[in-house]
Amino acid sequence: MKTTVFYITIMCMLISLYMKSQQNAHYSQYIFNQLVINPAYAGAKGLVNVNTMYNKQWSGLEGSPRTLTISAEGPVFDMMGLGVHFIQDELGAQKQTAAYGSYAYRLRLSSHWRLSIGMALGITYNSIDGTRFTQNDEVLNDPAIPQSRVTNTLFDSKFGLFLFTKKFYAGLSVSELTANIKSPDDVLAAAQKQHFYFSTGYVFKLNEQMKMKPSIIVKEDGKALTNIDISNYVLYKNTVWFGLTYRTGAPLFTSKTLDNSLHYRDAAIAMLDYNITDNLRVGYAFQYSLTKLSNYYGHEILLGYYFAKAPRTKMLTPRYF
Repeated sequence: MKTTVFYITIMCMLISLYMKSQQNAHYSQYIFNQLVINPAYAGAKGLVNVNTMYNKQWSGLEGSPRTLTISAEGPVFDMMGLGVHFIQDELGAQKQTAAYGSYAYRLRLSSHWRLSIGMALGITYNSIDGTRFTQNDEVLNDPAIPQSRVTNTLFDSKFGLFLFTKKFYAGLSVSELTANIKSPDDVLAAAQKQHFYFSTGYVFKLNEQMKMKPSIIVKEDGKALTNIDISNYVLYKNTVWFGLTYRTGAPLFTSKTLDNSLHYRDAAIAMLDYNITDNLRVGYAFQYSLTKLSNYYGHEILLGYYFAKAPRTKMLTPRYF
């Protein structure tokens, strides 16, 4: 129903304008495609890596968020990496399309440790389609509500650090580096806001057939709730990943006056990733909301392919991150 689209859009716009809430998309299987959150990840695997992810939150609810991401990254020479990624994010009548190019330089700290420093530049195209709003709703008398499509284009940039070995990684990155330099004149256009990401994980060997990989990612914009994903994967025979994630929002850096009803945006996520071959991976994540939207489930599909330099080449971390 168009009414559903309208109220979801207006609700999210008001939260964004009033509290400067987080705007960036969520990814359940980010561990296998960290280029979308950290440009320093480019080239870390040691091979050319192409990934596609599609995420649909609250499936069945008209106007609910959906995100498509396509990325490619790989090493250049011995100590550099290049990457590109495309993002299309939709929420109700709002739509954002973005494209980025990434460059990373890797420092050799020791025989096992590497530190990658990365930068990404891109352009985002934002739009709000007023024709999707309910024409019979009285609130459309408000001149702030668009009657047609409203668009704007913004420059974007990202910076990141990525420290890693074969079994450990830690990343720190920030997006929208130029945020707050100039706000858009149109109140309907979403202003850019810096988002900070911290992620880390480690692989433990349980026995000859199983490995365990706990990980965490923290996402912060300094205004809204701090988003935290706590995950644990188990790898069986270097072929199948079984994973669980608990996602929550915590008021770590927010105002104490923030509405208490917004302090718990929780979800439980079950993930299954399968290495069909040494080069091809498929993954699926099922998202169950622990809020009032529990009747609407989320789904995420991942497809990844690795191009070997030579027939017997192995990547630095073939199935870990």
